[in-house]
Amino acid sequence: MHFVKVKGILSSKNGMNLFRGCTHGCIYCDSRSKCYQMNHSFEDIEVKENSIELLEDRLKRKRKKCMIGMGSMTDPYINEELKLNYTRQAIEIINKYGFGLTLITKSSNIIRDLDLLKDINSKTKCVVQMTLTTYDERLCRIIEPKGLTS
Repeated sequence: MHFVKVKGILSSKNGMNLFRGCTHGCIYCDSRSKCYQMNHSFEDIEVKENSIELLEDRLKRKRKKCMIGMGSMTDPYINEELKLNYTRQAIEIINKYGFGLTLITKSSNIIRDLDLLKDINSKTKCVVQMTLTTYDERLCRIIEPKGLTS
């Protein structure tokens, strides 16, 4: 894991990734593609260390409410997140400024933030998409070799 400072956190379509890279090891992952110009090993998680400050600054100035997307390139609940707490902090800011949220994950670690997700959904909208690849444990070990520790 290594830390970098970034210039921006939200894409033009309001998507964000707090991390670059992943340790899940899924063989079907498109995020490993060279077109994303990752200059480090995919398993070496790049943490956008100033992402929380950038997100708050951007959302407090945003005039129109929208859905903020998380998890399109890196699962926001990778195991490193449990120590860093960036995803929870980002969700707190999204909630604070009244934005909606769409989140994609395959991790049960999302349960930690269920209180915030419910609060967002009660005010605007929160959509959680879970990746469930297969129920077959043998096949799962092949296509997701590192599996999930949670």
